Amino acid sequence: MKLLLAFATMALLAGCSTAQSATDTPVTMADIKDLIGKPEAQGIDSCKVLPVGKRACGGPESYVVYSSETITDESKLLNAVHRYNEKAEKDAQTGYSTCQFIPEPEPQLKAGVCWIP
Repeated sequence: MKLLLAFATMALLAGCSTAQSATDTPVTMADIKDLIGKPEAQGIDSCKVLPVGKRACGGPESYVVYSSETITDESKLLNAVHRYNEKAEKDAQTGYSTCQFIPEPEPQLKAGVCWIP
């Protein structure tokens, strides 16, 4: 019985450490772009812009555009961008960047695909 209890406890702890390590994996810009895919849309209202990264002087490094029509899991995308931005904010505290302000671009729709200039 003690052996069974020990095995069950180890299995539970192993599951917890695996679940935690999955959320600790850094999110890259490639991961975000993979989640976005090709941002196709029927109308401009479906084109959404998100700030990504963090400059040492403040503000985002850039922006990404996605379509609410083609995104399969918007909450997963928002979570990935949030995790990416958290890491970028920590990195920005010890780094240097230009202090140029980058205004949020207006998304555009060209040939059924959302894009930002």
